[in-house]
Amino acid sequence: MFASQTPLVLPSSPFIRAAGMSLDVLPIAWCEFDQQHWHAELHQAWQLPLPASLQSAVIKRKAEHLASRWLVQQNLAHFGLPQFVLCNAPDRSPMWPAGIQASLSHTHSVAVMAATREPLCIGVDVEQIMAEETADETAEMLMNMAEKQRLLAQPLPFAQAATLLFSLKESIYKALWPQLHQPMDFLQAEVVELDVQQGRATLRLCRDFDGHFTTKVLLQARFWLAGNRVITLLTHPLPK
Repeated sequence: MFASQTPLVLPSSPFIRAAGMSLDVLPIAWCEFDQQHWHAELHQAWQLPLPASLQSAVIKRKAEHLASRWLVQQNLAHFGLPQFVLCNAPDRSPMWPAGIQASLSHTHSVAVMAATREPLCIGVDVEQIMAEETADETAEMLMNMAEKQRLLAQPLPFAQAATLLFSLKESIYKALWPQLHQPMDFLQAEVVELDVQQGRATLRLCRDFDGHFTTKVLLQARFWLAGNRVITLLTHPLPK
């Protein structure tokens, strides 16, 4: 998944197929899981209870919940919090331990989680590469014309570049939501620089959200192109 990473110890169940952690930027943990091997007893065995709101959910959602909560425990164990069980606030945002800034994402049998004790806004996202047809159909909703030209100039298929842009903007939303608690659409942030070789991107906001997050602020992100997936990580100093 990452160029430099350490494998995580896997549980005996084949539900978690692979897992690792990269310390390249921040502690970023990931896992691949197989929903065909999900069963309800794992929640009790791993002491990761399924919330009442998911009791009637489809297996896909239950599997995503279990895998992501398992991954959170593995990552936060490195911060001295091995038994932490992640819960969600009424707005469905994750409730992290005091002193921990973190972000979590999952898609198509993969979960990714980043965490730090540094005073940072943090947003992580993982996406499966969208189909070419989807990229063409959603381009107008996802990007302005300058961004589209910027993507077309990259040494990437347009669908992969569009997925990268989508993921970068998801990471912005996740990073800023705890500070702003405001909805943000895809055209309210713009990718202004993209370096595929270095895996770096710069974004700016297209409107003033508050006194700290204005159009003058540049936001820095890292990204990894891993097979048919894109992983993005955006960090920014917390407002003082």
